[in-house]
Amino acid sequence: MTLPGVLLYPLIAVAAASLVIYLKYPVLLLQFYFRFSVLASGMRVKYIKQDGYSICYGEKGKPKKGVLSMLLVHGFTADKFMWVPLVKSMKGDVHVIAIDLPGHGESDTPAEHEDIQSHMTTVDKLHKFIQVVGLTEEPFHLVGMSVGGALAGLYASQYNSVKALTLICPAMQTPEESPFWSNMKNALESGIEDIHSACNLLFPQTSDEVQSMLDFVQYNKIFVPTQILQGVVDVRKKYYPFYRRFSSCFNIFQVIDVSGVTLLKEKLPNCIKVDIIPHCGHSITTDRPGALIKAISEFREIIMSLESTTCEKCEK
Repeated sequence: MTLPGVLLYPLIAVAAASLVIYLKYPVLLLQFYFRFSVLASGMRVKYIKQDGYSICYGEKGKPKKGVLSMLLVHGFTADKFMWVPLVKSMKGDVHVIAIDLPGHGESDTPAEHEDIQSHMTTVDKLHKFIQVVGLTEEPFHLVGMSVGGALAGLYASQYNSVKALTLICPAMQTPEESPFWSNMKNALESGIEDIHSACNLLFPQTSDEVQSMLDFVQYNKIFVPTQILQGVVDVRKKYYPFYRRFSSCFNIFQVIDVSGVTLLKEKLPNCIKVDIIPHCGHSITTDRPGALIKAISEFREIIMSLESTTCEKCEK
């Protein structure tokens, strides 16, 4: 047997195994991709024990004097993976932690008897996590998206260790209804079949429903092979019982309307920067990651500039 032939057989075997995994077990392919992407972004995957539960998080860099550490809080049904584009592009001297909230990602799911309907319950758990990982030792930058934005806002209102707060499409009641919430109310009036169809945008049962979910949250429509979409279904299904406990379908679907920007500007004290990113859906980290990184970086520069000015005045 010639040397090229010897080398060819292992390659064929690997290709065949990959094809079998793709066709029969796409969930394994996705799980590998998620973990690889997190590690490739520079994050190390870590775990802590909190109240008897395992909480998973990704961490990049180390705390540095004069540079605000960042804590990233994901949205409903997401996990630390959603922050990969942001973390990968952050400057090397920025210390970043991306948590998997309880019941999401690789963190344990709260027991059936635990009350998880109140956001403050999750805020309390978030505070314990922040204490354990040492973020309370210095003021830090808290970033939350969607439901994570609501949690971040509530946390900042309760604890003064937050030096800077970034809310990305935070879950909230807005002056005007989003088109989707209007459709949800129409579905409620039309009948249970329409309600189930709408709810399946977050609890997809088929590859077609996953594609509909992606089309809904993203401005730029993308094509995903059916096998990969089925893998997404398989990855998410085990979380559905908790997701349904975490919040009722109708409340969680109150996706923010752009009219919420005016309300936030008027009601939030010390609101120094507001960005409306065009050509972008709810999933900003996948639609316009570059624009999001630019907005956050500019905000951090403003915060550091204000801090420097304050210190100079104190010295005088």
